[in-house]
Amino acid sequence: MGDRKEAMTNALSVALKMEKDGMAFYREASEKTGNELGRKMFLSFVEDEKRHYAMIEALSRGLKIDAQLKEAGPAERVKTIFEEAKENAASRLGSQPGDVDALKFALDMEDKGYEFYKDAAEAAGDADEKQLFETLAKEESQHHEILQNALSYLEETGDWFLWEEGGPIEGG
Repeated sequence: MGDRKEAMTNALSVALKMEKDGMAFYREASEKTGNELGRKMFLSFVEDEKRHYAMIEALSRGLKIDAQLKEAGPAERVKTIFEEAKENAASRLGSQPGDVDALKFALDMEDKGYEFYKDAAEAAGDADEKQLFETLAKEESQHHEILQNALSYLEETGDWFLWEEGGPIEGG
């Protein structure tokens, strides 16, 4: 039993580090992009990572996290950002060279996060831990989908504005 608890403590420690690194990366990406729409998308991911960090920290202290799991996820928030941009012609700006690189790096980071959380959920011996890691895996997958759609659109058009093509989220 001690080995399982130690493994979960290690998984929670790694998860905290991943989320902290994610916050730093997305904050930096938001500062580097010259596009308001891209900046808002990256900042929404900072908020997701903060929420993830708080949930992991709460669980590691033995606290319940149900209320935090029910907050709006990344798909809903980013969809709102793109809906607002639809009305703002200034969002129709071309991407900067670093935007594509940032999106590719973020995709890799989200893929690794998804795999880590999926594996952690399978190894979890506690229902609360399992639920947390499954939720985090789902949100990492949603981040991946949002980022992949943004990257595909940028590479095809050089434009951050996705709404005319049906939006960044398909099937949410």
